[in-house]
Order: sequence, then structure tokens, then C-alpha cells
Amino acid sequence: MHLSAPHQSSLILCSREIHLVGELSASARTAKIVIGICLRNQASKLPRALGSALAQQVVQDDCGVIVILDDSSTDGWETAVAPLLADSKVIVLKANCGSAAKARNALLDWVDEHLPTAVWIARLDADDRFAGTEAVAALVEAGERAEARFVLGSNHLERGGVPQPHSNIADPGWLHDTEHLVRFIEAFCLGHVEQELPSCNLLLRAHNGIRYPHTQSAEDHWLVARLLLLESERGVILPYPVVSVYSLGGELTRANRRTDHWRRQRKRLAQAARMWTTFCECSESLLGVGQEGVVWREGEWLHKQFYPWAMNADDARRVEALVQGDEGPVPRAQWWQADGGEWHCRYAWFESRPLPPRLPAETVKSFLLQLLGCGYVTGNVTRANFRLRSNGRLVCIDIGADITEFTVSRFLDTAARLYSVGILGQADHDMARRDSTLRPHEALDTLPGFAAFFRELIETAYPHVDLARYSPMLPPVRHEPRVTLLIKACAQDADALDAQVRHIVSQLSYPATFSRCILLLDTHAGPFLRQYANADLAGLLRVADRLLADRVIDAVWTAPTDSGDIKATYRRWFGRDDVGHSHTHIGAPLFAQLWAFDQLDTPLVLQCDVDILVGRRDWGHDFLDDMCRAIGVSGVVSVGFNIPQPAQGVKSYSGRLGEYPPEVRCGLLHVPRMRAMCPLPNGVVEGRFVLMWHRSVQKAQASAAACSLRGGDSRSYYLHPQNADKHSDSLPRWRDLVAQGEEPLFQQGKWDLVADAGWSYPPRDEPLVFLLKGRHTGIAKLRRSLGSLALQREQGFGLIVIDDGSPADETWQIPMLLGELRDRTTLIRRERRYGRIPNFLIAVEDICRDPETLIVALDLDDVLMSPDAVSCLLAAQAAGADLINGVMFRPDKPLQVYPPNYENARSLGGGNLWAHLRGFRKRLFDALPRDYLQRDGVWLEEVTDYGIMLPLSELAKQPCFIDNLYCYYHQREAYLPDRKARQKVLLDWIFSLPPAWCGGTAEPG
Repeated sequence: MHLSAPHQSSLILCSREIHLVGELSASARTAKIVIGICLRNQASKLPRALGSALAQQVVQDDCGVIVILDDSSTDGWETAVAPLLADSKVIVLKANCGSAAKARNALLDWVDEHLPTAVWIARLDADDRFAGTEAVAALVEAGERAEARFVLGSNHLERGGVPQPHSNIADPGWLHDTEHLVRFIEAFCLGHVEQELPSCNLLLRAHNGIRYPHTQSAEDHWLVARLLLLESERGVILPYPVVSVYSLGGELTRANRRTDHWRRQRKRLAQAARMWTTFCECSESLLGVGQEGVVWREGEWLHKQFYPWAMNADDARRVEALVQGDEGPVPRAQWWQADGGEWHCRYAWFESRPLPPRLPAETVKSFLLQLLGCGYVTGNVTRANFRLRSNGRLVCIDIGADITEFTVSRFLDTAARLYSVGILGQADHDMARRDSTLRPHEALDTLPGFAAFFRELIETAYPHVDLARYSPMLPPVRHEPRVTLLIKACAQDADALDAQVRHIVSQLSYPATFSRCILLLDTHAGPFLRQYANADLAGLLRVADRLLADRVIDAVWTAPTDSGDIKATYRRWFGRDDVGHSHTHIGAPLFAQLWAFDQLDTPLVLQCDVDILVGRRDWGHDFLDDMCRAIGVSGVVSVGFNIPQPAQGVKSYSGRLGEYPPEVRCGLLHVPRMRAMCPLPNGVVEGRFVLMWHRSVQKAQASAAACSLRGGDSRSYYLHPQNADKHSDSLPRWRDLVAQGEEPLFQQGKWDLVADAGWSYPPRDEPLVFLLKGRHTGIAKLRRSLGSLALQREQGFGLIVIDDGSPADETWQIPMLLGELRDRTTLIRRERRYGRIPNFLIAVEDICRDPETLIVALDLDDVLMSPDAVSCLLAAQAAGADLINGVMFRPDKPLQVYPPNYENARSLGGGNLWAHLRGFRKRLFDALPRDYLQRDGVWLEEVTDYGIMLPLSELAKQPCFIDNLYCYYHQREAYLPDRKARQKVLLDWIFSLPPAWCGGTAEPG
């Protein structure tokens, strides 16, 4: 069975998914007072709390409603209060908040958004109750009378339902006394007194932005302490009547008290409160306090002093090193540590304004693009932490430990939060880290429009991934209307015809194209001079038709067989009409070529045998222009195509009168000048001509003051395989190497191919080698892929490029497209499908020679994204990594990151090890038993990424995931169902294999 990764609850960035159960009643829509109750698995206590809320006079008078927010309860609390829920004044919300603070803020946010007439929001914990029916009314009356933002009341205490002898009385005498209040906070936070701040009895004015800080505990104490110390003049303290009865030792409180975090938060609150008091006298310059420190303005500087726990030397150095430049996404700050040990920073004040309810998408995108370029991430995304500069650019003013080194996951989180707050106008913490059974990308996909926004953002950051930027054509530099390309073939060439014609046409049609490309077929059925294959005229014609249909050639000419046509042609060329045979007395072809010359509508023809191999060292070399210039000289009948020369450079064209015949295998002919020499001399033996046409021309040249030339530029040449080698399995490799201009030294200076000269693809010894594979890729995608390699800042790598079975007319451009990469590229172009694993083995085992070489797979239709991808790969290699994955971006799934899991990946659906970018050291692959790569003796042809990476991960000693940049852009079409079905069968088999470290046979366990 094909196993996927287990679907478990985990802490991820996701929406709180707050939603209303049922519909709002009319009374709810016009309510002015809201009693908010947040709960999580408190079914046993809720009936008492909800009953006391419904008994409030403000509710009975239809002025108030109760809003219950259920934070992912699983205890069926609804059953416990079913009769009470029937009251239309009870509103039920469901949400996934993750903490008490987040739940309370979610309730406040919902009221602000959905109950526009609400003026006051009273808090009641699910395990507490109101002390009397007038409790909320008293709070509201006090708040209205003072036009306050908040009202703080008193509470009684009980434990296990038993009243306690003391109460938390909100005494304005000491709560308004700053020093007294701070000493009290220090005392209860450090456990010196039983009494606490009466923080559970808080009434907040709606729509005023007051929210609880996101701490795991003591969030209510943090909020009330801040309000009392910094905003006391905007609040009311109401000692009596007592508002609520607080249940000591609530479930959450008991759990918290058992943790160091509970004690640590209270100690931190004491320290923060003491620091706040130093700013109480300078409220005009105080800009804000948060969970890291205090911010104020002093002249032309903005200062931040950090709490003792909120910043250390390492964090300060990191942030200072990361944040550079005055106009970046975060202002550059000066840092220092005070004598008391607290850290400070400051930056120059600049004009800015608060964020509007929503931001233009381009404003958010511009900020995120800056982050991508700066190499860090601003983690604390809230509306208050961002401002708009006078030029409209977004800036984060929250300088602190939440500024971290860039990773793709962190950046994705920041982008999602900023999109939520800035573009959608959602509340600050609608998107936050909380437990969810959703996968991370599924959670992010709940943000309307975010997937499309993020894809556009990334593709804007890396514009070279856009396929539309690349031309799907490689147009010729010029057209040569004076020259026809004529390729000569006969019936014994049927098997090689397709590959050879595609090779010749593609090799010769750049930078100039011909007037036409003609395939000339000699239908002679044999016997043949130096015959190497049986005649197959039907096969020859069938392949010719396919080449014509594929527009590789423009026409197929078949020489006539009628003796009258033959004699008429010979009369024109030799002045005799008594010979009716198409071949010479020794069986060499004669008539077909001469007949074709008579059909031409251009003065020049580049004629060649179908079996030649054409080499191009430099695709910028216009060999046709060179040859046309040479043949343009008066008296020149032909110019031979060059052969591989031992000395590189240009050898002047030369040839005395009659010295050379026209090059019959490959040469440019001036047809009118040859006709002017007619009749050509030629003897007859037994009713057949003796000489082939090129030898007749040679004999006529001396008397006609004409010559044929040889020489030229060594950058373009041809070779001729001998008949004995035309059935060799090595012929496709020779053809590919010659086409690239990669002939061995022993071959140079010879026009006949030397089979044992040492033909091999160039080895690779670089520390990093990219293995690029593909088939039918297309020029645009090739340009994009190779261009992304050329964009890398670090160029210390080699390439192995393997095209597995595309015809020559699709792959001839690759050497040209390589550009400056060509000198460090091993290019292998298969004429027929060879197979993924066999190609992999050739590349790793034969081409790469250094065991420590890092080999990185890159599909020819994919792209490297960051220009620093190579630098990171080399750095990981230098640090000892033997197996590497890098972050992949898929435009069809832009929110997925695919982090690898190197532990027991077979039980995790592959653990994302298949994902690009993938790399490994050669020695690691060499140690892999080859039976992991074949099933039932057949090499894997699909899911080879799983087949290779899973066993390698089990052998690796130091795997590494590069997540500090986007490495790889992977774009593919959706797989068809039958392919998915095949792959599932193979994956089931792969996942059933024993770990490679077992050292046994790769057989299902």
C-alpha cells in the first residue's frame, strides 16, 4: 500500500477560522453591551458562568448579549448548557485560537467587526461567575460617566466552591499610585503575596484596539498592568460593587503553575512594570511598550530599550548585521549595551503614518520583495509594527529578536500574515501559529487569493523563470537564396536516413538557411559499389515522406529510371546519347546527381552524401558565406567543405587548374560554370561511362581554365564513416561528438572516420556538477534552464546535459544555447530513448571521476531560481554534506515548501526527498546497490527520484536541507490518471524495500 505522510496535528501558521454558529438575532445586532466568555473544555463550570451572565440586568433589559467563543473544545460542553443556548441573547462562535490570549482577542475582533452597535465588552471566564445581577451594569455606568476606555472592578475568591476570606478589591488608592502599584506587581509576580491584580474584572470599550499580549500565561495581568501604569487617566477603577467571583485553581491556571513558563512570565512582568514607571513622567515622548521593550522619541532619534530577557548580545549582533541601509524594509539602527546590561538601539526619525485599514497589493509586494533581497525576515507582523513612509513605501518599525535570517518557511509565514493584515484587512492575529490538523500549505490556502498573490510575488522576484521571456525559435542570421542544399541517398541508406538527414540539415542550416533543402533519392536496387546494406527502397521512401511531413526537408526528388531521360541528361553533360545506364562501369552512381543538377533553380548547390558527419566548433561561423565568397572568384567551379584540421584557424582556399576534383562527398558547386565546361570528357566501357561526374569535371578544368578549391576555416568540417563502421553501435555517439566539434586528436587531419581513435565524451572533474536531463524540451525551456545557470554568481561548476531521444532538429541548438557554459559541459544527445537510470549511471559512473564531486539533478525544463544557489551548494559541500535538498517552488502549488524528512522516509510517503533540488556526492551513489534501481531486472523508468533518493538518504551520514533561499523552479503538466496508477504501483514497491544500510538485497520486506 502506498503510504502518505501521517496526517497529525502540528503547530503551524493558520487562521483561527472563527465562525458563527447559527444566525444573529435582531437583539444581538443592536446590543450595546457584550459579555464575552472564552472556553476550552470547561463543560462542568460553564452552566454557572453562563447562568450568571444571562441573569445580568443589562441582558434582561435587552441591552446586552453573551458571546461564547469555543476554542476547539472536545468535551461536548453544548450538552451541559443546552437549555441556556436556546436563548436568542446567546451567540456561539467556534474558532481555533490556540491560547487564552488569542481566544480573548478573537472575541474582541469579532465583536468589533460584526456587532457595530456594541459599546462595551465585559469579560467573564468560563469557570467564574458574576457576583450579582447588577455587576455589568455597574461597570458600564462607571465607564459611561467617565467616558473611559476601560473599567476595572473587584472580585471575590473561592476555591472548590468554598468562599475565601480575602477578595481582590480594586482599590484606586493604590492602583493609581504608580510606585505602590509597581511594588505590588513585583510582590505578587514573585510570589510574595497571595493577592493578585483584579484582572478578570475588565470592561473594555469596543472598537478601541485594546488587545491582550500573546503570552502563554499572565496575559490578563500584562494587559491590566499596562493600562494602569500607562493609561490610568483613560480608565476607571470601581471597587464596589464586587463584579465577579473568581475560581482559584482553574484548569488552565493549575496547568500553568506547574511550568517554569508560568513563573517566568510573572517575573518578566515585574521587570517590565518597573521599566514602564521610568517613562510615566515623559508620556509625550513615549511611543509604545510591547513584549520586548519600550520605544520613545528623543529629538531626531527613535529609541528602544529592551527588557533584560528580550535581547542578548548574539541577537543584537545578528540583527545589526542583517539590517543594513536606511531605505530598507527595516530602518538601520545603532546598538549598544547599557551599564546595567540592558540592550538599546536607536534609528533616525523619519516621517511616516499609520496603516490604513487596507493596503494596495503592490505596496505589500514591494515590501516583501525588499525582504527577499535583504536576506532577513520580520517575524512579528501586526498593524502597529508597520508604518508607511512619506513616499508610500511600507516599513517595519519593530526592531528586535523577531528579525531573523531568511528562510523560505519564515518568509512564507511573514508574507501570509502581511497579506492577511494589509491586503485583506484582517485582525492582527487571525493568522498565527497554532495547532492544526491541516498541512501548512492547506492552512495558507484558506486565505482568499493568497496563492495567486504569492506566486506572482515569487515570479516577480525571479523574473527569469517566466517562460514567455524566451523565444521558442532560434532564427537564422540570414537567408542564402543562391544556394540549394542537396543530400544524396540510395536504397541501402534506409536505416540511417532519418538520423542522418536530420543531422545534416540541422548542422548546416545555421547561421544561414538555404533556398531549399532537397533529398535526392537514387532508386537503383543494386548491386552497389562497396555495398554495406541490403537495398530497402520501400523503407527509404517511407522515411523520406516522414522527413518531408516533419518539414525537415523541402522536397524529395526521385531520379527517373527511363533510359530516354538518362540519355537526354548524358547528352547535355557528356555530349553522348548512346549510354542508357545510370551507374558507371564499376557500379558508381552517376546519372541521378547530374539529373538533379539540371532541376536546380539556384546557381549554387551544396551537395553531400547522406552518410557524412558534420562538425561545428563555433555556431557563429558562417561557413556558407566563406564558401560563396571563394566560389565567387572567376574560374572557380567548386569549393570543398573542410575536414578536421590539426591546426585550428583559417587555411586559405587554394587549388591549381585541374589539381582537385569537386568534393563529391560534401562541396559547393557552381552549376552554370560546370555546364559551361560541357561536354565533359568521359570514356565508355561496355556501354557504361567510366568516370563519375566529379572526375570528368576535374579533367575538363585544365583546358577550361577552371579549378576546384580546398581549405577554409577549421571551425566547420565534415567526416565520412567508412562502410565497415556504419552498423556500429557507436555511430550515434560519433555523430553526436562530431556535431559538437569534439573529435579526438588522432582523427584530426583525416576525412575518413577513424573508429578506434578514442571517441569519448569529456569527463567532469569539477567539485559541483549539474546533471541536466530531458527530452523534447523545446528551445524556450532550454534557454530558461541554461540561462539560470549562467546567472549564478559562483560559476565553479560543470555540466552534464543529456537529451534522451529527441531528434537532431530539436537538439542541434544546445551547444549554441550553452554559450559560455559550453567549455565546461559534457553534452550527450541520444537519438533513441536510452532510459533515465542508464543515463544516470553513465553520467555518475563514467563522466564524473572525483568521488567527492557533488552531483545535482536539474531537469532541462526547470530553472535555478536564486543566483546564489550554487554558492549555497558549494558551502554545504564544504561543510561535509553528502546528500542535499533545496527548496523547490512549484507555480501550481506555490504555498508548498516540501521540507525533507531524512529519518525513515519510506514510512512517510518518501519524506519529500523526491523534491527538487536534489544532490549527492558521487561516492554515496557509487555505494548504492544497483538492485534498488531496478524492479524485476528492469531499470526504473518512472519515480526514479524516489528510487534514487530514498536509499541514498539511508546511506548518507550528513544530509542537508538548503532552506535559506529559493533554489529550484519546477513547472510541469498534471499527470494523467494512467501514469499516476503506474507510479503508485512502483511507489508501493519502493516503500516496501528494506533500508539500504541493511546491506542486503533490495527485495520487499
